[in-house]
Parts: sequence; structure tokens; C-alpha cells
Amino acid sequence: MLARLAEAGGLELRIFQRDGRKLGGGPRSDPAESPNADIVNTFLNEKDGQTFQSVPTAVFLTKDLVEIYRYIELPAIYHKERLFTAMQAAARGENREQAWEQFIRDWGALQALPFYQMWASAAVDEMLSVFHERLVVATGSAS
Repeated sequence: MLARLAEAGGLELRIFQRDGRKLGGGPRSDPAESPNADIVNTFLNEKDGQTFQSVPTAVFLTKDLVEIYRYIELPAIYHKERLFTAMQAAARGENREQAWEQFIRDWGALQALPFYQMWASAAVDEMLSVFHERLVVATGSAS
């Protein structure tokens, strides 16, 4: 998706691996484990005073390496936490373990539905909208 966006916009695309020898699961990237820890730690996802190594993170820079826009993980219309919180609620008569097993089945089924493709499209729409807005604001017109 990002490669197509870069190609269509005449942008240079560079991909930096988040992880090195181990999958980085902590709040910050460990330089001993990731060759790109400095880049990862520059663009961490910050929520409620915590940091996360979120994937994907797309950072758009000018030729002079000034940040234009940063897209992290999910489009604004995708409320993952609300979804998985609601989906984890136990149905009447279910114990905690049964509710968890049902949630895992339902979450897997959700990923097979068209929603994931819709959310991926929303991510591109969000990025294009930001670029268009910045162009209009910078030039003072929509043309």
C-alpha cells in the first residue's frame, strides 16, 4: 500500500526494519537488539503517557528531512480498543475462560471479513487527505 502511494506521488520510499535479532515488544527499541533503534525510538507511538513500538509507522519527510506527516498503526475510524473490549465481554452464563476462547474465535473471524480491507483503504484515504490539506493550506487554494 505504501509503495503504491509513493509511486503514485513520485515519492522516494525507504523501509527501515523495526526489529533486529529479537521482536521488540518493550516501550522503546533496544539498540543492542535492533540496528534501527534510533529511528524506531524517534517515531514511537505515544498514548496516555506510554510509548509503543507500533507497526506500521509511516513518516513522510521533505528532502531536507523535515517531518510532514506521521501515520501510526491504525486509521482514525478504526477503534480497535473499543472493538476488542466489547468483544471480550462474557455472554450470559460464560465464565472468563469461555469468554476469552469466544473472543479469540471472533477476533480471527473479524480479520477474515472485508473490514480489514476497508480499514487499509481508510489509512490511505487519511494519508491523502492530510497531504491535500497541507497542499491547500500551503498554497491557499485547492488547485
